[in-house]
Amino acid sequence: MLDQADHYAVKVRITQRRQLENQLDLAVDAAIREALNRPGRGVLVTRHDHQTFTVELSPEVPQGTITELALP
Repeated sequence: MLDQADHYAVKVRITQRRQLENQLDLAVDAAIREALNRPGRGVLVTRHDHQTFTVELSPEVPQGTITELALP
């Protein structure tokens, strides 16, 4: 189990479609930089709905990998 200090997650809320790519790219870039300091974790991008995403580091994602997950 990860303690709170070991967990990295950023919530991204998109209000306009044209913001989607830019805001997610910024969040993923920040997560990649953070992952360099936390070996053994990859980046997980989860789409909760058409406006809400979470970008986080996950030990279930191989290091150096970005995985996308769309929740129903």
